[in-house]
Amino acid sequence: MKRALIAGLAIALTSGAALAYDAASQVKDRQAGMKQIGGNMKGLYDTLNGDKDPAKLKQYAGAINTLAGKVPSFFPAGSGPESGEKTKAKADIWTDTAGFKAAAGAFAAQAAKLNAAAQTGDADKVQAEFAATRATCKGCHDKYQNH
Repeated sequence: MKRALIAGLAIALTSGAALAYDAASQVKDRQAGMKQIGGNMKGLYDTLNGDKDPAKLKQYAGAINTLAGKVPSFFPAGSGPESGEKTKAKADIWTDTAGFKAAAGAFAAQAAKLNAAAQTGDADKVQAEFAATRATCKGCHDKYQNH
C-alpha cells in the first residue's frame, strides 16, 4: 500500500513538473515566433526604406506570410498568465477566443496580401500593404498584449 501511494505521488509530482515545463516551453516558443515575425517586419521596413531589393521584399514578406498563419498555435491553452510564466499575453486571448481568432485571421489575410504584393517586386505595392499589415499587428497587440 505504501509503495502504491509513493508511486502515485511520484507520478503526480512528475506530471505537475511536465505541465510547468510545457507552459514554459510554450511561452518560449510563442516569444520566439513573435520575434521572428518582428524581425521580418523590421527587415521589410528597412528594405522598403533602403535599396528596395525585390528579392529581399519577397523573402521577408514570404516569411511573414508563413508565420502569420501560425499565430493562433502560439497561444495554446494553459500558456497564459495563469501559467505563472512571464508573458505579455493578456488572459483575453483565452476568454475572448472568437475575437482573438478574428484578429489573428485578419493578420493572416493581410500577410497574404503583403506577400502577393511582394511577389510582384513592386516596392510601392509592398509599401501600401506593409502599412495595412502593421495596422493589423497593432490592432491585435493593443487588445491582447500587456505593454
